[in-house]
Amino acid sequence: MTTTTRRAARDPRRLARGFARLATDRATLAVFAVLVAVWAVGFFGVVPIEVWVLDYPALVAAFFFDTLAANEFGVRETSVFYPALAVFGYLQAMLVVAVARWLRGRFLESGE
Repeated sequence: MTTTTRRAARDPRRLARGFARLATDRATLAVFAVLVAVWAVGFFGVVPIEVWVLDYPALVAAFFFDTLAANEFGVRETSVFYPALAVFGYLQAMLVVAVARWLRGRFLESGE
């Protein structure tokens, strides 16, 4: 590995570009739309609320930050919940796409 390659491997701009590329990818938007749809059909009672199991990571983080804001900072209840749910839902969608790409690269492209 040359010095230039080592420098490029630990370049923080490379990570930022990869994060921005993942955040704006169509697959991330599609997964986020599915997560929002799952939350909405459970919220409005179209299907049983147990379908929220797909949204649990985002829901747990949103509940945590909503409770933290209410208890520690005196913010009115649920004023932080829905924005936090949107942010953590999108982060969850990014993580799902990243893991799916890693698994595809790990198993499908290696020929196993």
